[in-house]
Amino acid sequence: MSLSRDEWGIPHVRGASLTEVARLQGWATARDRAWQLEIERLRGEGRTAELLGPAGLEWDTFARRARLAAVAQDAFERLDEETQGFLTAYVEGVRSGLEGASCPELDGPDGLGPAPGAWQPWTPLAVFWVQQILFGSFPSKLFGARAARVLAADAELFRTEGLSGGSNAYAVGGGRTRSGLPLIAGDPHRVFEAPNVYLQVRLACTDPDDTFDVVGMTFPGVPGVQHFAHAGQVAWGITNAMADYQDLYRVDLRSRGGVVSRSVETVLVRDQEPVEVEVLETDRGPVVLGGPDEGWGQVLRSPGHELGDLGFGALLPLLRSRSVADVEAAVAHWVEPVNNWVIADVAGNVVHTVGGRVPRRDAAGEWTGWVDPLPRRTAAPDRAVVTANDRCMPEFDVLATSFAPPFRAGRIRDLLDGAGPLDAEGAVGVLADTTQTAGAPLLALVPADLRPQALAEWDGAMDGSPGAAWYAALRAEVVDRICAAPVLAPLREPSEHGPLYEPWFSLAARVAGALHIILAAEKPFGLDPRALVAEAVKAVRDAGSEPTSWPEGHRFWPLHALEQFELPHTRTAPATPLPGDTDTVRCNAWIPGATVTVRGSVARYAWDLADRDNSRWVVPLGASGSPDSPHHTDQHDAWAHGGAVRVVTDWSLLTEEKTWL
Repeated sequence: MSLSRDEWGIPHVRGASLTEVARLQGWATARDRAWQLEIERLRGEGRTAELLGPAGLEWDTFARRARLAAVAQDAFERLDEETQGFLTAYVEGVRSGLEGASCPELDGPDGLGPAPGAWQPWTPLAVFWVQQILFGSFPSKLFGARAARVLAADAELFRTEGLSGGSNAYAVGGGRTRSGLPLIAGDPHRVFEAPNVYLQVRLACTDPDDTFDVVGMTFPGVPGVQHFAHAGQVAWGITNAMADYQDLYRVDLRSRGGVVSRSVETVLVRDQEPVEVEVLETDRGPVVLGGPDEGWGQVLRSPGHELGDLGFGALLPLLRSRSVADVEAAVAHWVEPVNNWVIADVAGNVVHTVGGRVPRRDAAGEWTGWVDPLPRRTAAPDRAVVTANDRCMPEFDVLATSFAPPFRAGRIRDLLDGAGPLDAEGAVGVLADTTQTAGAPLLALVPADLRPQALAEWDGAMDGSPGAAWYAALRAEVVDRICAAPVLAPLREPSEHGPLYEPWFSLAARVAGALHIILAAEKPFGLDPRALVAEAVKAVRDAGSEPTSWPEGHRFWPLHALEQFELPHTRTAPATPLPGDTDTVRCNAWIPGATVTVRGSVARYAWDLADRDNSRWVVPLGASGSPDSPHHTDQHDAWAHGGAVRVVTDWSLLTEEKTWL
């Protein structure tokens, strides 16, 4: 059993058995990400307030009511014995690693002290679900219900992806690569976090009866690799399929509303009295909003609750995959979130399939089973498959009614068509593209006599050019003016469900995301788009100064967990100016009214099936969560400039690290 690291501090784990690999992965993760592991464990248990005080109470209330820990425990018990052993060994490694680890958040000069509790074999499932539970459709359905009450049919103008879009993934057949074998590239987009939400890792098992050697990325706290990996003979990447797999049901709790179980849980709150949380379970899922005092409740129904399964049956088959068929067989175990899987192997096979559980619904909205088969397509050697949260093919109608706009996917296809034979470096370059195509409906409404020279000379790149600055200023002005429409006044109010749901209720963000739809309507929200845009152009022109450079007013701003709980934190991440925009391939999302971006590419990769060491990967900061480590932010410059670092798998080029397992 050995742990080695490359020049970026990325852990390369090698063991003589599956359990050795799992144990050492857990140990290495604890040494690199102690704080992150502990705060995510507490989120999964609904116990953050024990450490953070009242700031954690809203999350803990949701976690208890949504039964995150209970479902994780149930899902663990339903797993096969080998996967249970894999998780147990990983947790043993985490516990051992945490014993000798330190982090300023817990035991530094101003630290909070030890995190209460300890890791359990089911904890990785809870950590996984913490990352995914709000990634589905139900928070956007809350906003959609409010919009429908206020706007009736005009609520359809907000139809577009929710807050979970932005990811790209594509595969090109061997006929379009320099090597003659397929190549996969992609970049998941989520909220920027410090430390990174994804951790790069290599896992190698030397057991002659169970050999595998996989490089990929995982959530810290979850063993194996789930979403993006190169296993030597096969590689894969994912994007969110935007499927509608969560439902909310309003129930009358005055007549019990179908409640089948009730319990009261005590949430401990640091330096304050404990708080009791009533947990209600119905035959369709837990009550997550409302309660007996209000007389009503909102029940959350999800595949995880319905099945008591979080998809961890896929973990070991993914590690052992050798072909596209193997990965597809592993994906058959996947539950949620529902993802696009782009897969290719050394035999030249290229497949795009959807994995997860999507409910079938009858006319009354009741679940009657699962959609089967899910969409799938293949690519010939001279073709490519591209997914960017969009409606990739007509068969996607079985998944949902709203997808990401087609701008990113169309731009990637255009770039690939013009690229010539591709290698990994060129594949990363496609993901770095910053050309804006979503703005065409807005620009078409700018009167010719008011069009500034900066726009006339602009090529559409969201970079430091005067044109990008002018476009950004105009768009912001247009969004503000639409948000000021009298009919939208009720939508400007904060979420009635509390701060946890506020990101989904931001009217400005909703307007910005659907701007191309709104401006194409005849009288959206009672407004005249042509007149509104003309007035906005004049306002920008008459502002008295040139608009701020887009990257300068659009800086990298990863959120530390303490910041997410609105607690003080000394920032250690650079506030780097960033090109790119919400609907560009390099999707560094715009937040109306902000001078920072908190959402974008949280990893970038290009998997070369001909030679894994020609592959590339990168994360926004680095492998270590410790500000004192040279690997805390050492990948940032490569990431910020749209690049990636080389994957190194030659053990002789790595530095072995002593462990005390």
